[in-house]
Amino acid sequence: MSLAADILAGDTRAIARAMTLIESGDSQAEPLLKAIYPHTGKAHIVGVTGAAGTGKSSLIDRLTAEYRRRNKKVGILAVDPSSLFSTGALLGDRVRMREHFLDPGVFIRSLATRGSSGGLSASLRDAVHILDSAGKDTVLVETIGVGQDELTVAALAHTVVVVLMPQTGDEVQSMKAGTAEIADILVVNKADLPGAKEMVRQLQEQFPGGDIPIVLSSAASNEGIALLTDVIEEHKKQSVSNGSYGRKQIDICRQELLALLSERVLAQLVKNIGAKILDEQAERVAQRQIDPYSAAEALGKKTGFF
Repeated sequence: MSLAADILAGDTRAIARAMTLIESGDSQAEPLLKAIYPHTGKAHIVGVTGAAGTGKSSLIDRLTAEYRRRNKKVGILAVDPSSLFSTGALLGDRVRMREHFLDPGVFIRSLATRGSSGGLSASLRDAVHILDSAGKDTVLVETIGVGQDELTVAALAHTVVVVLMPQTGDEVQSMKAGTAEIADILVVNKADLPGAKEMVRQLQEQFPGGDIPIVLSSAASNEGIALLTDVIEEHKKQSVSNGSYGRKQIDICRQELLALLSERVLAQLVKNIGAKILDEQAERVAQRQIDPYSAAEALGKKTGFF
């Protein structure tokens, strides 16, 4: 069988090989992605984000166990900081969620950010397509939760879960201007810590009406995990019924097209300019002989792009 056929059959080794191809930028990756793409569009993509230390990984571990109890196949993509030396993911597949590693219904992969914008790996969308085509019902994407990262996952996922923890009162006060704007569901994790119920109360006051569900959980004791899974599934159900799921899918595809166009147009533009001319202009900018805005405009006009 071909690699594409093996992926569609859900073969774990084939999925892993495909992930390696896309992360390494191998020339075989794009033909493979073109072959599997008609079989995508079925998985529910759930982004899980939040500040470091809120317990996102442990929560995903528990969510995965709950989905497996419901006979759902799960893909997990954990976006990790890159190693400064190897540019590989610092957190390996086996470090997290060990009990699921040998489960054929679960595929776990850590993806290195490699310094990409917003902290999200440039290959993340392709990795989602692979897991989607391989028959995963739910794909959980955990981000490192830094700044633009949270906004990027909102453009990728059908449902965004923002994880908080008690004793972050200042964060509650600034929620409307920040993270909560991208949240479909808010989770106060580590329910065993002091102030957990008070934080839920504060959030309920800040977001009245129940438009954003607020779930109290504890990954350590498995508290609230079944409820959180129900809330995620209900969000999908309601989104499908009111049409927002379909609109989000179109927006996700639009963002992907823009990303691909940006990458390819920039590569072609740089090629047309030439390394020598680009270096000359960079030197002029460094010596303050010209500002970078005028230099970029001049280079664009020189190639006929502007």
